Amino acid sequence: MKKLMLCLTLLIAAQFNLLAATEIPKVVQDAFARLYPQINTMNWEHRPEGMVATFVDEEGLKKAFFNADGHWIETRIRMATDQLPAPVQKFIQNNYRGASISFAGRVYDPNGVWYRVESELSDRVVLKNLNTDGTLMEERTIWFSTSLPLSKPANIQGITPKVVRGY
Repeated sequence: MKKLMLCLTLLIAAQFNLLAATEIPKVVQDAFARLYPQINTMNWEHRPEGMVATFVDEEGLKKAFFNADGHWIETRIRMATDQLPAPVQKFIQNNYRGASISFAGRVYDPNGVWYRVESELSDRVVLKNLNTDGTLMEERTIWFSTSLPLSKPANIQGITPKVVRGY
């Protein structure tokens, strides 16, 4: 009986992965394959900013963002702050006192390479985009809401991102 349940569970999991792959448009899957032909294993996720493939290559863990038409938006690589270029590290030393850095990394997009540093303060998240010489290109702030309910009502859907595994 245990073997039957295990086989049934594996069959359901395999069917889920097949179904999940069909939720990512073929044009997006093809764009990913052209951009990263050496990658055979990735996890797909739907986010408000697009469809995201998470994978590992020689540089480490990456997230590649695509729109629904298969256009590549950007690829992010998380890095330790001491791995960032010296000018970016200097910017962080000069501008991030008292802030907790929640993300630092290199970003590739169709226009080139730049760096993103995200920090969390008590009332907001601050996102700063820097060029390779440490110059601030853009800054955005996401304020925390104080009007959210303390617990999630049972009937609210779509709060968490949908994770799609396989390809």
